[in-house]
Amino acid sequence: MNRQRLINDLKQGFMLKRIRAQEKAENNIKKLCENPEFNKLYTKYSKTKLDYLKSTYETENLMLKHDIEDLKTEIDNLLKKLGVDKQTLTPQYECLKCNDTGIVGGRICECLNHALNKKISTMTSTQTDFKSFEQSDENLLDETDKKAYEILKAWCKKYPDTTKTNINVIGGVGSGKTFMLECVAKEMLRQNCFVCYKTAFDINELARLYHIGKSYEFSDCINADILIIDDLGTEPILKNVTKEYLYNLINTRQINKKPTFISTNLSLDNILDRYDERIFSRLANKNLSINISLTSSDKRVK
Repeated sequence: MNRQRLINDLKQGFMLKRIRAQEKAENNIKKLCENPEFNKLYTKYSKTKLDYLKSTYETENLMLKHDIEDLKTEIDNLLKKLGVDKQTLTPQYECLKCNDTGIVGGRICECLNHALNKKISTMTSTQTDFKSFEQSDENLLDETDKKAYEILKAWCKKYPDTTKTNINVIGGVGSGKTFMLECVAKEMLRQNCFVCYKTAFDINELARLYHIGKSYEFSDCINADILIIDDLGTEPILKNVTKEYLYNLINTRQINKKPTFISTNLSLDNILDRYDERIFSRLANKNLSINISLTSSDKRVK
């Protein structure tokens, strides 16, 4: 995936949206100009504005500016008389910060950044319809679960001013790990982050394809603002792929201070046994990691 290409594609879409808004306003003006009274006033208003822009004399500018205001008032009164909303005569842009250009002050506007992250997340995640913290059922949570939610909510609220880049949610089947990580994904998407949500099996398959040169999507996992790996330990161990690419992924993201969330049925000791000391040391590093252990009771609705 080429991030800049996506930005350029989205900017073209924004420009088309901007042009449509302008054309709609222009067509409304043309239609109104069929009214002789409006046509006369609008022609005079347009000419006076042009004269104002051409003028280099301060005294003349003040006079023309006064004339423009008077003509605006006359036009507004006529529009009221005709029952026309004056807003229909100006382009109605969706974003008032950038007027649908996607750029403000030479930087990407919030609206374009939101569209970009939504597009990337759609392309890099196994799903986009995530659960949210608001949907958690208090009746199904014990004290350990409540504390876990508090930790995750606090982390999301503090981001990007966080020191912990690896958050490991450990628990048995049905303990609510996946639900919690979906809540994190939802919250970080709200913050316009580039979220890549994958199962461990997906990560493993992307690494395999990358290893044999058939896909470069594995790099999206490396570059995402937030990477979420669900069910670590359920993927098969592929020679020269699984352990090597998982280590490189976690290590590279730690070096670049990019957070990685992992859910797993494995304890830290099991992770050491299944993978190797390098992966274990990255995930168990107390200076960089938060390890959340959940009770094993099955909380799924039956």
